[in-house]
Amino acid sequence: MSRKRFDDILCFLHINNNNAKTSDNKDKLFKLRPLLDTINIRFMELYKVTREVSVDESMVLFKGRSSIKQYNPMKPIKRGYKIWCLADQHGYISKFSVYQGKEEVIDDFVDFGLGERVVLNLTKPYWNKGMKVFFDNYFTSIHLLEKLKLENTFACGTIRSNRKGIPLLAHDKTLERGMYDFKTSRLGITVYKWKDNRIVHLASNFHGVEESSVLRTERDGTKKTIKCPTVVNDYNKYMGGVDKADQLRALYNINRKSKKWWHRLFWGVIDIIFVNSFVINNKLSESKLTVLQFRRAVAQGLITQGKCGLKRTTDISPGTSKGRSCLQPRRGKQLFSTTSDVRLGNLGAHWLQFSKTRGRCEVCSKNNIESKPYTKCSTCNIFLCLNEKKPCFNEYHSK
Repeated sequence: MSRKRFDDILCFLHINNNNAKTSDNKDKLFKLRPLLDTINIRFMELYKVTREVSVDESMVLFKGRSSIKQYNPMKPIKRGYKIWCLADQHGYISKFSVYQGKEEVIDDFVDFGLGERVVLNLTKPYWNKGMKVFFDNYFTSIHLLEKLKLENTFACGTIRSNRKGIPLLAHDKTLERGMYDFKTSRLGITVYKWKDNRIVHLASNFHGVEESSVLRTERDGTKKTIKCPTVVNDYNKYMGGVDKADQLRALYNINRKSKKWWHRLFWGVIDIIFVNSFVINNKLSESKLTVLQFRRAVAQGLITQGKCGLKRTTDISPGTSKGRSCLQPRRGKQLFSTTSDVRLGNLGAHWLQFSKTRGRCEVCSKNNIESKPYTKCSTCNIFLCLNEKKPCFNEYHSK
């Protein structure tokens, strides 16, 4: 595809009908609303998340002008669109919503604060299912934990010491490292005060007072076991779902600049779709793919969709015994310049074409033979011989 054709397609890309927007419609995400609603529904239908999920915020980079752009100096991506996400520990985002600013109108849960409303809106489809939800101190409050407990949903998180309803606990100076204090309300909400390197407050509506321990590395490199309540271990284990999704998304994200504000958000949603598809694929497949291998396989499938030709079993997965990925070369063996999934897959998409200039044959070069034909493969974009003595084109796409 030429650059002009790509730009033309991108220019006419639309998700919603602009003429259908009424004057009383205050939705700032109107241009993307059909996509956002459909994707959220499909995310929940196609995959059953684990019992333990976490709620956190994610950022999509954008430095242009937009009324919903946010600035957070504490994040790796400081400027961009803020997305509230619900994810399991594998990094699968089952539901998300884009933050539209303080002016955003939310009819549900008007008696709750912003962070509380975010948690309630994201977790509402999972109420009365015994789910365990984890979140950080931006969202946690006593009021929120009580509400979730009434909905048969377990919840836990770090909590700020100045939140309303925090009981009076032991003074900081009386606690040494590994010591903790706690109090439980009549509704079953337990607040913990634990001393690690500093004071940490946590609150939960389902944890008890069982004691556990965490392993810490001191400055001199030695390992030390520190006592803690069980809630600390559970929080550390299950809180990183959204961070895991961000890590997978950042490896090979669609970092494409655009003058249109919603294009950046659109690419961010596509990246989330890639991550969720990657998690599902590795969950169902016996051979695990890397993120790069999975993206290449998806791209090749989209390119050759609808074209005739037999599909061979490719060796892009590192666990196969018959083949090996070009991303993991054998030491001392010369490999082809294209990956095996491109070279051997979708044979109907490979066509012989002639070039105005000559180039070195890939197969002959591998065998230390000097040959510079005019013929090349249309898909692999490499020079290959094709004559009675040197059928390199056929050999290259069959071995």
